[in-house]
Amino acid sequence: MPAISRARAFCLPAHLVGFAGALAMLVVGAAAPGPAAAGTMTEITSGSEKIQAYVALPVGGAKKGGPAVVVIQEWWGLNDWVKSVADRFAQQGFVAIAPDLYRGQVATEPELAHELMRGLPDERAIRDVRAAAAHVRSTAGGGAKKVGVIGFCMGGRLSLLSALDKGPFDASVLCYGSPETNPARLKTLKAPVLGIFGGADRGIGADQTDALKAGLAKAKRRGEVFVYAGAQHGFLNDSRPLQHDPASSLLAWKEIEEFFVTNLK
Repeated sequence: MPAISRARAFCLPAHLVGFAGALAMLVVGAAAPGPAAAGTMTEITSGSEKIQAYVALPVGGAKKGGPAVVVIQEWWGLNDWVKSVADRFAQQGFVAIAPDLYRGQVATEPELAHELMRGLPDERAIRDVRAAAAHVRSTAGGGAKKVGVIGFCMGGRLSLLSALDKGPFDASVLCYGSPETNPARLKTLKAPVLGIFGGADRGIGADQTDALKAGLAKAKRRGEVFVYAGAQHGFLNDSRPLQHDPASSLLAWKEIEEFFVTNLK
């Protein structure tokens, strides 16, 4: 097994991985069946809408005042892998909630995923993510005192956007998502930021890493990124074997879990 190296920086990519390159990569890495879901679909309120969200609870149910995590989907939608991530956090003692940003649509082909992502307004997506946080903070949702947010690819970008403007989060994790780098915008963060990226991700370069590093430093906000050498875009997703990097994922999940324990528990 090749050695895994990590580079720490205050960094995030400035754009999503190029669609043309991603298309070829993702077509080959077709999704494998995910594990059976352990949570349930629940109706929550987002603005004037009622939307669906997947909710996974710790063993014994939600504890009043306990920690919670909002999980934001990749461009594929609220599929079995996203639900398995929520289940993972529930097993660690968090109430986990994943809002259905696509309103029931799930893509298995890159063309449809790209179309659904392009049709998702940032304003509505951010509203849904913050609504999920409000739900788990409510008595009905478990009464969480501290709430974190994590997103992947498209969801990584939304994780940071939802935490801006003093968003309702106590910790924000971005996994290979595109960032806001303007110091004036980053100054509106109240949550610390953790970024997880692959060194072989064709959509992430040192120029983008440096831009966010400088932006966070100028804004005087906490943020750290781990870059795993040789890992591709989407490397945490073990349902896509040609992108998944087991060794890097093991290290990355450890960082994510420690980050949430430190900031939420």
